[in-house]
Amino acid sequence: MKVLKPGREQKGWSVEVTCTGKGNGDGGCGAVLLVEEDDIYRTTSSHMGETDHFETFKCSECGVETDFKVGVVPRKVMDKILKKKKEEQENAN
Repeated sequence: MKVLKPGREQKGWSVEVTCTGKGNGDGGCGAVLLVEEDDIYRTTSSHMGETDHFETFKCSECGVETDFKVGVVPRKVMDKILKKKKEEQENAN
């Protein structure tokens, strides 16, 4: 195989998204960002005894959080993110 045009360095899963603030009061700045798996974290919302989980990132330009649409972050990637966070918490204790 030959490389005709080199790409960017790949460090795990990533996706190009726009900062919208969706799921967090809106108010995003509209920046187009390359969000990598290390930028994603889980947030939760509880109401009337039910808890919903969201995959979220914080915009590096304006600081507003945006939730991903369901299915954007592959389950395998989210499992890896949650496992890494759990290990970091265990090591901090």
